[in-house]
Amino acid sequence: MASVNEPNLKMDIISKKTRSEFKDFFVTTTLREISKYFDNHDVPYTEHPENTDYGGQRRTLVENYYTGIDWTNPNQCRKILNVYEDVLIDLRDNRDSWNRDSWNSDDRRKWLENLTKFLLRDGFVFENGKLSSVGQIVNFEDLQNATDLLDKTHFQEYIERIKKSITEDPSLAIGSTKELVESTLKTILNQMEIPFDKVDDVPKLLKSVQKALELVPDNVDDSKKGAEIIKILLSNLGQVVIKLTELRNLYGTGHGKEKARNGLSDRHAKLAVGAGITLSTFLLETFELRRNK
Repeated sequence: MASVNEPNLKMDIISKKTRSEFKDFFVTTTLREISKYFDNHDVPYTEHPENTDYGGQRRTLVENYYTGIDWTNPNQCRKILNVYEDVLIDLRDNRDSWNRDSWNSDDRRKWLENLTKFLLRDGFVFENGKLSSVGQIVNFEDLQNATDLLDKTHFQEYIERIKKSITEDPSLAIGSTKELVESTLKTILNQMEIPFDKVDDVPKLLKSVQKALELVPDNVDDSKKGAEIIKILLSNLGQVVIKLTELRNLYGTGHGKEKARNGLSDRHAKLAVGAGITLSTFLLETFELRRNK
C-alpha cells in the first residue's frame, strides 16, 4: 500500500469525457452495430439489472461493455482503443452500415474530427488507420544511427530492454532510459577527453557536455536571430534530463526501490523514454557534426 505522502499517479488512461463522446456516437448507430464493435475485440459484457437505464437501450448497451473495464489497466484499455480505432476507420472510409441514407460526408467528417480530438487530449493519435500513444512514437532508429562511437552491442541492450519494458515494467523502462542517457553523456566526454568523476550525476554530466559542445545557453550570441528562443530551448534541454532523473528516483529501478510502484503506468514510461531518446539523439548528432567539421 502506498504511504500517505506518496503521490497517487493512478489515472484513467481513457478519460470519462472521451468515453462519453464515443457513447454519444454509438447512440447514432444500431444495437447490432454496437455489439459487433465491442464483441470483435472480446470486450467483456456485464449485464446490468433490468431496471437500470442509462438513457435508452443503446446507451445502456454501451455501459454494459464499459462496466467491466479497469480504466487504469493498459491491456484492458487497449481493447477499447481497438474498438474506437474501428469506429474511426469506418468514419474515415465510409464503411459504416448504419444511417447510410441520412448521413453525408460532412456528418462523418465532423464525428471523425470530434472523436480524434478527444483521443488526442488523452494522448492518442489516429494515423494510418492506427491509434497509437503519442509517447509511443519514439524514434529509436535515429538514435541508433546518430553515431558510431557507442558500443553497439551494449547500446542495443539498453534499447531492447526499454522497448520491451515500456508496457510490461514501466519502472525498468525509466531506469534503463536514465542509464542510457548517462552512458551517452559519458561517451561524449570520453571522446572529447574531458575528465569527469565516476560519481557525477546526470545533471552535472550534462552541464559538462553542454559546455563542451557549446550548448550552454549563456554562450548564445544575442545578435543571432532567435537567440532568445535558442536560450530557452537549451535551458529546457537540461531540465528534461533533471526531471527524468527525479522521476526515475521516485518510481524507477535502482536506489533500493521495489520493482513495481503503485500508480506508475506505461504513459509515464513513454514520457521518460521519449525525452531521453530525443535528448541523447540530439547530443550525439551535435557531437558528430562538430567532430566532422
